Amino acid sequence: MRTDYAGHDRAYRRKRDDPDYAGWIRRDELAEDWQLSWQPLVQESVFPKQGRLLELGCGAGNLSIYFAQVGYSVTGVDIAPTAIAWARENAATAGVDIPFILSDVLQLSEVEEGTFDIAVDGRCLHCIIGEDRAQFLDTAHRVLKPRGILLINTMCNEVPQTPYWQENFDPTTRCTLHGDLATRYIGDSNNILQEIISAKFRILHVKVLSLKHEEDLADLQVIAEKQ
Repeated sequence: MRTDYAGHDRAYRRKRDDPDYAGWIRRDELAEDWQLSWQPLVQESVFPKQGRLLELGCGAGNLSIYFAQVGYSVTGVDIAPTAIAWARENAATAGVDIPFILSDVLQLSEVEEGTFDIAVDGRCLHCIIGEDRAQFLDTAHRVLKPRGILLINTMCNEVPQTPYWQENFDPTTRCTLHGDLATRYIGDSNNILQEIISAKFRILHVKVLSLKHEEDLADLQVIAEKQ
């Protein structure tokens, strides 16, 4: 299947022109997303309470900023130039010092092996398609220190019975298709867990967040340790 990861930059350009957005989501949703989706994971006993943290697919840096504000030494990486520029602007406004790197999360040639204590999938994994998913996880494994922690928050399981999903979701590949481009992978949660295990991670914590609205997708949350 064809992909267009660099095409995320077009989406970020559109969102940056909209004052209601501080990144991929609306400004008024940021605090709730942190409190409901991420803060409970940070509070899990198996999640480190300090350390060097890399956000994979950081977008406009909103999640990286929250992690920095609660004490982590954060670096963000994204393939979209507009996202990186926006992230630097958001970090400056928030008064936190975060290096943001323009790079492909499948390679991360700028990052040496064993650099980080924690790697966070900032909802990037469901944008990675096909064989690239194994490469994404292998790269995360490479940049982590021994027994480093991988945190994943990714869409999973059944898709809503709405016109968008009925038109664009292919149940065979479990990808959203726009023309001949695959844009999202909505895998079965058990299959995603197996991908993580196959990449030489040990699962420490798993939760599937229940849907808030019938048009939502479930989120698979995983904390795993590098083996």
